[in-house]
Amino acid sequence: MQDPLDIIGDSSLPNPYEDASLLLNHQAAGGDPADVLYLSLGESWGHTAPGLRDTLAAPLPRHCHGYMLSPYGLPALRRVLRTYLTADHDLAGVAALGSDYDVAVSQNSTRNAMFHFGRLLREEAACEEAEAVVVTSAPGWDYAGVFTALGWSTRSFALVPERHYQPDPQEVAALLREARRDTSGPLLLVVNAQHNPTGANWSPHAVRAMVRAALEVGACLLVDDAYYAVHDPEVTPTNALRILLEELAGTPHARRPRWLAVRSLGKQFHCNGWGIGALTASPGTLTRLLAHALPQYSYVSAVPLQAAMADWLRNPASGRYLAQQRADGAVKRTEISRRLTRDLGYPGSGFFPGQCAAYLLLAVPPWYRNTPGPGKESYRRLCLSRAGVLLGESRMTTPGCTPDHAQEHVRLYTGPPLPVLTQALDRLCTAGLTWHGAPGEKRLAEFPGRTGGGGHA
Repeated sequence: MQDPLDIIGDSSLPNPYEDASLLLNHQAAGGDPADVLYLSLGESWGHTAPGLRDTLAAPLPRHCHGYMLSPYGLPALRRVLRTYLTADHDLAGVAALGSDYDVAVSQNSTRNAMFHFGRLLREEAACEEAEAVVVTSAPGWDYAGVFTALGWSTRSFALVPERHYQPDPQEVAALLREARRDTSGPLLLVVNAQHNPTGANWSPHAVRAMVRAALEVGACLLVDDAYYAVHDPEVTPTNALRILLEELAGTPHARRPRWLAVRSLGKQFHCNGWGIGALTASPGTLTRLLAHALPQYSYVSAVPLQAAMADWLRNPASGRYLAQQRADGAVKRTEISRRLTRDLGYPGSGFFPGQCAAYLLLAVPPWYRNTPGPGKESYRRLCLSRAGVLLGESRMTTPGCTPDHAQEHVRLYTGPPLPVLTQALDRLCTAGLTWHGAPGEKRLAEFPGRTGGGGHA
């Protein structure tokens, strides 16, 4: 993996990220960071779309190195995104661009946009003391980390393997009704149809029922389309944005709740560090988020990156890149599933390959879950110390916060090339980190050659 000095730096100031601590401790115990196979966060540091890198390396317009006199992003990228999002989500004929919805550039991550959307909803609440409630899935991404920092409380609906991690619309509707009975404050439903971390593609029927349930109780909506473009070739990603606009069509603009759809471009082109994406919302919501709120804390930034992204999206090569990535992703899911079953002894119920996003959810083997002992290290730490493989937490969380049942599963990031993934599975198998574990003391002993003689990382 990438040298920790490049991505973590020194330890002169506190670092809240658990992966950083795991890697530095692993290095201190004698492990070689260059030998680590990093399959934790959706990051590989070396596989950005080549055409996008080439575009950034080419000469860019001189004006993109200065201030923008618009809060909605580099005009060239915004123009491209208005066309791109309308076409990719098939919105023509469903809603009117410029009145039902509009599009702006998201900078400094879609997480930042979610935070300020939550802030806006709190500011507009009729009663400041009323509880604000966000309804999300469990497992799920770290929406709690975004919204609890703003004083929101969270309620979760369950996604379980028995339903292939599909939401139960009746459960969601009941949660929303219960929350509305409990508070007159802001109520927000998060729809993450290409689900992180399971990779499930929520059914259009379920998403439509969830949207209707939210509208019935006056809830606002957040559509998280981070992985809308990341799916197997034969899969049609559920178009939550179009479904939402269809359901709003019969409601006068003045009576429509606030809604926001966020789409990360970093996920589909492997450039997370750029922080660039798209915001789709009603014109009024974009005005409040960007024309009113943005000047309070920032200017439009990373403009050269926005210029490169605009050129790249206009290039047909970007579409070909996504098509190839989808084909490669399907091959990787199939091969990982085969190896988990054949070589690591996983039953079909022990993992979920998914169809979307870039993760595969693995159950922690029962022999390890059932191992007693105070202060037992996490399975992620064990895989790193024994095999030099760093898997991800089953749920994205704010540093320092571990949700209930988070230790029952781990995530395997499927973004790296297939040889890296097969090497990781080989290492886990050799280390006895299989479904049934190695006999006797082998699974309790240090895996030689990974951490030196220094105990667990």
